[in-house]
Amino acid sequence: MKKHIKLLSLLAFVAGAFSLSALPKEDKVIETQAAATNTKRVWFYPDYVDWWASDLENAPLGIHYWGGSHSTTWPGAPMLKDDANNLWYYDVPSGTTHVVFTRINKSNPDEAYNQSKDFLLENYVNTYRCELWNDQDGYGHQEGAWVATGTNWNLVTTTKVSNLADSIATKALACSPTKAQQAVNTYNSFSTFEQNQFNELNVGGGVTGLQRLNYLKSFYNITTPLLTSDRKMNNKESDKTALAITIGLLGVSTFAGYYLVNRKKEVVK
Repeated sequence: MKKHIKLLSLLAFVAGAFSLSALPKEDKVIETQAAATNTKRVWFYPDYVDWWASDLENAPLGIHYWGGSHSTTWPGAPMLKDDANNLWYYDVPSGTTHVVFTRINKSNPDEAYNQSKDFLLENYVNTYRCELWNDQDGYGHQEGAWVATGTNWNLVTTTKVSNLADSIATKALACSPTKAQQAVNTYNSFSTFEQNQFNELNVGGGVTGLQRLNYLKSFYNITTPLLTSDRKMNNKESDKTALAITIGLLGVSTFAGYYLVNRKKEVVK
């Protein structure tokens, strides 16, 4: 009897591995639709200028952007901090062409204590950061430059993306309709940059974050679509049906990669 049980377990594992490898390619099983706004991330590193980086309580960092169909009013919008990368950031509309960084007067948010020079944005987004210098131009504006990741810094998985991956990292954490729905809602609240980083993140055994989220979505029959702003997927009904059937036969713990003992997360650039 024990031999039969072991044999059945082995056959189930082999079937699971075979079914996973035989699935249609990712662009045929991902169910997404376009989100309202496509954005691009601007990273900012002011730490070389002590008085920009150290007085955040009285002078929060801001970003004034323009170009395309959207812009901020002076002195711009407050920036956010990603602790994993130790960088400030803001997700600007895709048509943005120029940015200026500011130190906003907390007592009077309509004014700026200081500002950087005008930076042309071009393609210096997502994998670039703007490093502020101590030098100033003829107008007293702070100088700086765009620096690509891999030069003197490295882009790592952001705190938000890591938190979402961790929330569905194990069977115990992910296996309930409520938790799976929460994960879908969190993904839909992400900016374009965060979605793309999560989409490509290896959450274990070659399974990406987007694949795992789709597995959970299909397994629990969650009807909320995954909103994505710049990925175009083929949505064939036959592929969706095949995915649902395969998940139903194998179980979410095997199909989503939860059978792996060690989960490895890779840095996504």
